Order: sequence, then C-alpha cells, then structure tokens
Amino acid sequence: MKYLGFLVFFFIFCSVKVYADTYPEVVFDNSLVKGSYAKSRVQYAGASWVENVNGHLLVSDTLFFTPGNALSLRYLSNEQGHWDVSLRYSRQKYHYRFSNKDFLSIRIYIKSEHTKLADLPRIYIGQRDKVSDTLDISSYVEDFEVGKWLQVKVPTKEFKIVNLEEPINGIHFIQNVASSDLHHIFIDQVEFLPAKYSEVKLSTNAVLTDAIGYDRIVHLKWQLPLTPSIRYIKIYRSEDGEVFRPIGIRPVQMQSCLDIVPVVGQKYFYKITWMDYNYEESLFSAVKEASTKRMENDALITLIQMTHINYFVENFDINSGMYMPYRSKEKAIVSTKETAPAVLALLIGVERKFINRQLAFNRISKMTYFLLRAQNKYGVFPSYFDGRKGVPEYRRGFSSYDVNGTASLIEALLIARQYFAADNESERDLRSRITALYDNVNWQKLVVENSNNILRSKLSLMEEEVSELPVAASLLSGPNDAINTYLLAIGSSKYPLPIDAYRNGVYNRYDVRRYEHIEELDTDIYSDSVRQDVYNPLPFMRERFDTVAGLSVMQPSTQFGVYLPLGEIGGSLMDLYKPFLTIEPRELKDSLMDWDKVLNSYIQYVKRRDNESGVGTTNSDIWGFYQHRDSIGNYRINPAIAPSSIIADKELGVASVLALYSQYGHILFTEYGFRSWLDLRNDDVSDEYLALNQGAIAVMLENAKTGLIWKLYKEIPELKRIRKELFFTQKEDVN
Repeated sequence: MKYLGFLVFFFIFCSVKVYADTYPEVVFDNSLVKGSYAKSRVQYAGASWVENVNGHLLVSDTLFFTPGNALSLRYLSNEQGHWDVSLRYSRQKYHYRFSNKDFLSIRIYIKSEHTKLADLPRIYIGQRDKVSDTLDISSYVEDFEVGKWLQVKVPTKEFKIVNLEEPINGIHFIQNVASSDLHHIFIDQVEFLPAKYSEVKLSTNAVLTDAIGYDRIVHLKWQLPLTPSIRYIKIYRSEDGEVFRPIGIRPVQMQSCLDIVPVVGQKYFYKITWMDYNYEESLFSAVKEASTKRMENDALITLIQMTHINYFVENFDINSGMYMPYRSKEKAIVSTKETAPAVLALLIGVERKFINRQLAFNRISKMTYFLLRAQNKYGVFPSYFDGRKGVPEYRRGFSSYDVNGTASLIEALLIARQYFAADNESERDLRSRITALYDNVNWQKLVVENSNNILRSKLSLMEEEVSELPVAASLLSGPNDAINTYLLAIGSSKYPLPIDAYRNGVYNRYDVRRYEHIEELDTDIYSDSVRQDVYNPLPFMRERFDTVAGLSVMQPSTQFGVYLPLGEIGGSLMDLYKPFLTIEPRELKDSLMDWDKVLNSYIQYVKRRDNESGVGTTNSDIWGFYQHRDSIGNYRINPAIAPSSIIADKELGVASVLALYSQYGHILFTEYGFRSWLDLRNDDVSDEYLALNQGAIAVMLENAKTGLIWKLYKEIPELKRIRKELFFTQKEDVN
C-alpha cells in the first residue's frame, strides 16, 4: 500500500480543475489507439482513391507535429472520381462553439516530393445536416515547402457558417484539382484558435516537481508559472537517462498526469517543456527518475477507485461547488443530476482518507447555499444551471426543471447529512440546510392528474406549457432510479405522496410517443448518461397519449438460461444499477419482487449475452456493452458496467476491473479513472469521462468493500419509516 501514499498526497493538495485530456476547441491532436483513427471516415468514388484501413485514416507514430502521433493522408485525385475524408468531432460534453473571431489551424507535412501547393485538398466544416462553404487549403499556406511541417491558418468567418450555436461535427478534406500522381501528406493538431493570443516568450525552464512510479504507472507532477502564453506541457521519457523521446502533451488545466509505461520493474527518466500557442518550447526542466513495481490486486483496485474519485475532486465549479459537465468560455454550466455522484464520491474520499474532510464539507456546504438561492419550481431544480448566476441554462431556447435529477441530488445530500453528524455548529447548520432543500420539494404538485400519483420526470420552465406536460413529457416510472425518487416523495415530511405511489410508479411503465422540446438539446454534449444511446421504447407503447395508463414491467422470459422477471432489457444495465448506488439490493424485497435476486439475474444475463455475441475480445471478463447508434453503428463497451457487478458478485466484479486495467489500461485508464467507452470492434476509445460511470465505479467498489453509502442511506430517518411499510426486510415478523 506504500505506493498509494503519493496519490493520497495528490488528492489532498491538488486543487486544479481538470476537464479533459485536451481542449474543447481541438478537433485532433492525437489518436489514443494505434493503427487507424476510428474517428475519421474515408469515402471515395470512381477512379479516385484514399488509403485507409476499414474506412479510417492510418495513424503515424513516427512522424508527427505534437507527440505521440499524426494522421496519414495518401490520396489519388482523378478527374473521373472524388474523395472525402472527415475528422469527426465527437465530443460528448466539451464542445467547441463556433466563433467568427477565431481561426482554424491545421499542421500539415508534405511527404511526397512531387506534390505542389495546388495538389492540396479543399476543406469544409460539417454541422449536423449543414455544411459550410468549401475553401482551398492552398490559399492559406505560407512558405510552402516539401518535407517540413506547415501551418494552414483559415479565418473561421470565411467558412460563412450561419448558425453559430449549432455544434460542429467534423472537419472534411476533399478532392481538389485532378492529378495522375499519388500524393502523401500528414495531418496533425487540427484546432480552432483565437485570432489574438499571448505571445510572451517562454524564457525560463519548465518545472517538473515529481515522478513517482507504481505498478505500470508513473505519476508526473509539474508546477506551472502564470505565463499566459503557455498552451501545453510537453513530456519526454527516456529509458537510459540520455536519449529522450517526446511521448505526449497535456493542456494547462492539468498539473499532473499518469504515464502508462511499457515495462513494469524498470527505471524511467522524465523531463518536460512548456509550449506556447506557436508551439515554441521553453528550456527543459530538470530530469526526474521513477521506478515501477507490480502492485497486489487489492492495492491496484484501491488505486483505480481513487482515480475515479479524483475526477470529482477536481472537476467542479468554484462558484457553486457543483459538478461541471463541460467547460465554456462564457459560462460555468453545472449539472443537477450529475452532482449527485460527485457528493457520494467526496464522502468515500474522506472515509478512505483520500481527501481532507474539510475539503468535502466545504464543497457540499457551498452546493447547499447555492441551491437554496437558485431558481426552482416547487423545489425542483433545472437540469443545468449557470453556476455563476444560479439561473437555468437555456440551449436552443429550451430547458426544463428536472424532477429525477433533483431527487438524485437531494438523496445524495441526505446521505451527506448522515455522514456529517458531528455535534458542532457548522455541521448542524449543513444538516439543517439539506433538510430544508428536501422539505422544499412539493411532490404533490409534481404528479399528473388522474394518474395514481405518477410523477412527471420533467417540468417546463414556461408556465403556459404546464397543461401540455402529460402529453409531451415522459413520466417517471419503471425499474430504474425511479425507485429512489418515489421513496423520497413518499418519505417527504411536508408534501408526501401516498404509499401506493411506489408500486404504481415502479412496477408500471408510462411511455409516450412524443418527447418534449428539451429532448432536442445536444444530449451528447450535456448529458452524462449513456441511456440516450441504448434506450429502445418497449413494444407496448400506446397509440393514444391523452390518457395516463400504465402497463406492467413484469414481462417474464428466459434468456441464455437465466429467468428474467422483467423480460429482456432494451437498455443498459446501468439503468438497473442506479438504485443500488445508494440502496443495498437486499433491502428491496416486497410481495412482487426480490431486487437482490433480480439484479443477480440480469448481471448473469448481460454477461452471457455479451460474451456470446462478442464485442471484439476473447476475454470473458470484459463485457458490458451498449450499442451506440450513429451513422457507423459502433458497439462500445461501457467500462463501468462489468466492474459495478461487484456488489452482486465480488469475484466477477474484481475480475472485470483487473481485466480492463491490465488488457486496455494503456488507452483506457488515466488519472480520472476509465474513459467513458471502449470500442473493440473499431479500435476506438473515448477521450472523455462520464460522471455516472466515474461515480458508479467509485461507489460500487466502496459498497462492495464496506457498504458505506448503503449504511448511510439506511439511516435516513424520513426513509426508514416508509421502508418499514413497503419492504419485507424491514419487518421483524417476516421470514
């Protein structure tokens, strides 16, 4: 366990906010996977041709502008054909919002000696179903030269994009003039930059403060000056202390990173430089050395849990204390629902002595002050806030009050209320504020009329739209975190729902055909849930939706030798996991369902299904995929699904965690835990993280080990009472 000491130090003292491994305005800087770049798409027709592997550009790890790789574009532009290559901008959260004041910068290297300036491709920008004007790259290249990295610098206003609010979805390179020659160029560092940026010279040495090794990881930490012209930290590694090779770059939001080394048990040497906006480097730092050593499984799992907690320790809005789903220049956008796992992760961090108790207390206290002042409707908060002003965040003119998201956050805060139970003024005051937030929710105002107390999942921000809600909004129902919400609503001291609301809401589905306007938001940008990717409406959806009528969720069947009381699930196993982040499964047992057995059954079913269908691996410990529905139709593993099974089957969960780390850790694992998805069929991996995933792994590992969150939830007095009425496990006279 001595190898964890440094990370504990890092958790306590590192307060820099980190959002991603790169900037939102960067379309491409590096491919995380070798071979081919899955976020590229190659199309050609007729006598033209573009080199590709399975429709993707090749990755060069020997020739690049910024380490560790670039894209190879080898093409033939025939007058009897055409080609189009896109670099997809597929960020889930950290989206660049187009500005006519910026410029598009692309670094290109001309490899083929016969290539002339006019042979370079044309470019355009894609936006969902729209495209910009097409421009000739040759008009924006200065000092053309073969065998040298050149900068293409295009003022964004020249693309003549009309809707600046519409997110971009890619940069396209297309055939230009016809030629009988085969041309070969390399592409790197495709990004949008401001027209004006600091050009202060980097005159001092970079400062690398630490390099600590454990297992196959070296943790690097540096100390950044306040120089505004620094854009990246460039990292060099050596195996002999003499020959150093550049291995990566990191944005200035990061003050440390993890380097996955090729061999465990070897000594490595590191140094860094600062890089400015023109990619000029500072003087080198002093060299630091680190040795790695294999860790035992228990210590390794603790390390993995710590990194997932670290995601929440660092990723927050300083104004409100709330979780930030993405970074914006103009606003501090915070998420109501995704702040819930952040609260739980902070409590675990304190309990495991990863972080300071006062740090977590201050963060959670700041959240409650913010929420008590923030705009709400019947005590329900918007899905997203401007964290600086406490007002709802509108996108495309729409937003909503999120009943389910508010419930998730209040539940997490009630658990925090149980944790901060000291008899002192500050903790008493925090408990009082959390109770006030719970009491402020008027659950009775959130139900649909004549519906057996079925809750709405969303409320419109606009008063005049209230009458449309039973038609336009989905209702809160089914075997998911609706369980938690109904328990909160029934347990309310001021505005409780009747006890039968639980059974009506959880054991029935109330699906509708239409969705309200909020579902047209950029859910891939704002939402931290993979549910949007996997949810398939059940076949018994009503043609009429002017009447609220539910259908039973119990559609028993047997799949892969497993009895499934709810039938085959159309969505992700994450939906079924959600209630059990906070509620111990064996606590939920009534006359209709034993949820502990249900959870075990569906874990077995999903593992067998995934292993049999195959997701690009022969390792049976790697499973848990959801189908991401895009134009290509990828199959992606959610790395939170298999590890979270640890609460039902410890051996299964541990094997999954270790398999993901050992087999794919070099591309999947970072200082913030596992990335959000891994696509083994298409050799692709996300470069981002999801709050639900990071929270699930941190919380499930802890619940499996100590039951901390389950125990705290079990002692919430308002919920203790109603559980005795609902569940057998709360009654001493039941066998």
